[in-house]
Amino acid sequence: MKGLVVKLAGVALLAVAAASPSGAATYRVDDTGTYLSQPATPMRWRQLAPGRAGDNTVEGRVTVALRLNLSPWLNRPARVYMGLAPTEGEQMIASWRTQGRLLPGSVRGGSRTLVYEGVVRDAFLQESIVLDLMADGRAIDRPQSLQFFFEIEVNP
Repeated sequence: MKGLVVKLAGVALLAVAAASPSGAATYRVDDTGTYLSQPATPMRWRQLAPGRAGDNTVEGRVTVALRLNLSPWLNRPARVYMGLAPTEGEQMIASWRTQGRLLPGSVRGGSRTLVYEGVVRDAFLQESIVLDLMADGRAIDRPQSLQFFFEIEVNP
């Protein structure tokens, strides 16, 4: 599949990118072999009765089997980032746990986070992550599409 795609109660996830520090070349990573445990992830209220004084957070969870094609950068030191394109209105936060090949972390809409740093030893980086999504439920009035991406930075 081209990009990491997930429907979250009408919200979709895709693989995405961001800017690089000077001196390093940045490239989009092919994640064609990535797949999701479920095609749609419902977002649920954290509290049963959200209100003015309560918690208005909605949450969702999906397991993602990542397959990142790093073959063009074999035996080179690199940094791999996971990013989330800006979201419409609401500020979505995605956090994840890993099996150990990638760093755990979190990312907000419009930014990216380091998930791997080191020498690329394998053509494909495969990892299973549990992706937790969180947003203010008052700001979500319809299904949303989330666009995630992976980028790699290597020195010239």
